[in-house]
Amino acid sequence: MFGGSYVGFVQWSTIRKPHPALTTIVPQVAVMPGFDAPMENNVPQSFALSWPNNILNYKPLPRDLNQTWYDKGSSYRSLDSLAGQPNRIFQKWLQHPDYDGYWQSLVPSPAEYANLRIPILCTTGYFDGAQIGALEYAKQYYKNNPNPNLYFVIGPYDHWGGQGGRAADTLMRYPIDSVAKISMRGLAFEWFDYVLKGTAKPEVLKDKFNYEVMDANEWRHAPSLAAMSNDTLTLYLSDARNGDQYSLTTLQPKTNNSLKQVVDFKDRTSQNNYYTPFIINDSLDASNGLVFATEPFAEPFALSGCFSGMVNASINKRDMDISIAFYEQRPNGQYFYLTRYLGRASYAKDNTKRNLLTPDRQERIPIRDTRMVCKAISKGSRLVIILNINKHPFEEINYGTGKNVHDETIADSGAPLQIKWFTDSFVRVPVWKNHQ
Repeated sequence: MFGGSYVGFVQWSTIRKPHPALTTIVPQVAVMPGFDAPMENNVPQSFALSWPNNILNYKPLPRDLNQTWYDKGSSYRSLDSLAGQPNRIFQKWLQHPDYDGYWQSLVPSPAEYANLRIPILCTTGYFDGAQIGALEYAKQYYKNNPNPNLYFVIGPYDHWGGQGGRAADTLMRYPIDSVAKISMRGLAFEWFDYVLKGTAKPEVLKDKFNYEVMDANEWRHAPSLAAMSNDTLTLYLSDARNGDQYSLTTLQPKTNNSLKQVVDFKDRTSQNNYYTPFIINDSLDASNGLVFATEPFAEPFALSGCFSGMVNASINKRDMDISIAFYEQRPNGQYFYLTRYLGRASYAKDNTKRNLLTPDRQERIPIRDTRMVCKAISKGSRLVIILNINKHPFEEINYGTGKNVHDETIADSGAPLQIKWFTDSFVRVPVWKNHQ
């Protein structure tokens, strides 16, 4: 079996009770229901309605539906009614805001991963919306299978490039490295020849995890996710100003100060958390967030893996949806978009159970389940992050009341969200350094 996106999920679901004739699967850009679609880190995405709308062959949704919903401040649950097309699948999904048994029953259990005996090839991309799910399948398989036989391939691809023919020359204004211009569908057929006919293993599969390092024009190979990096940068969110930015520093603060941010959910003339449509950008749109930047790096290295971290914050409400966008600022001033984290604070510690925040109390909120990125960082570059709160038309808005977010409306927004971001908050950056 092979195929991408939903069909990738179908393959993982099939191996829960595999047919004896099933020899191999090639799940590409595979979504994981409830984990990365229709919600990511428990925040519903814009396609939560559009996808089941298309499946049921309903008429196309109004093109301005999301903007209309944003301007009106209606509940997220009313999105299908606002379109004039009630949708039973959309409403069913909203009954399960936790990553609960409804979602977990659709994918392999630990025992089913452990019993799997066929070879597997997974492909995805750094800019694939389903990468978090595609990666989670591999993590769970390696965690539970005593004799793993899974190969993972990732490069500078989006949801289409990670499952289709030869990669395009450019992606979102980024000129893709020449070695990355391979066909994921062609790779699947090479894999079938290898598994079914005994031909040579595809050239790119030199180890279990195979990844292209952007701007280095090379594939690298590792036996595990952990082996993709040999060092970690821990960077703190300092309150030291540098113009309109704050310092992102390796020095842990001696005193735990805080930075303030205010988000007025009633104000629909502005947005937070603007999502860039481009990888290469001449300027940075902070979108009302806080910007932190490192000093220029003295030596080159490679980002290699998934960002993580811990945010320490206090708010005047009971919940919030956090966004962190990661960029490299090149020596020439251009900004290279790396990835973005989006997550609901009340689910950050446990995506199966909501744990509301206590107003005006410091809360430590882990940052996990982020996308992988592998990129050469040159001498003189900086790492830049934008810390923000989600407020825009294309994802559900969390007003922080503590009740079911699907039912909240702009009438529930009350006073503006007031946040204190404490300076012992940090991000961890997995890197590969050529140690002397």
